[in-house]
Amino acid sequence: MGDETIVLDLETSRYLTVSGVGVRLLELLSDGRDVPVDELVTTVTDEYEVDGATARRDIEGFGERLASVGLLAT
Repeated sequence: MGDETIVLDLETSRYLTVSGVGVRLLELLSDGRDVPVDELVTTVTDEYEVDGATARRDIEGFGERLASVGLLAT
């Protein structure tokens, strides 16, 4: 929808609306492989104007949010 992506867990009907860098992170995670946080940080800092510490903090928070609604296995 526009510049947002909606992620839906069909089993629980839980959903999360994602935009911006979150959409890119979902793209990187969508192939099912276990992507190391360091790799995500590198990609985000290469593609967006953000420093490594901020990228790491935001990526970890995003992962926690996805896990809290059951959309990311931990």
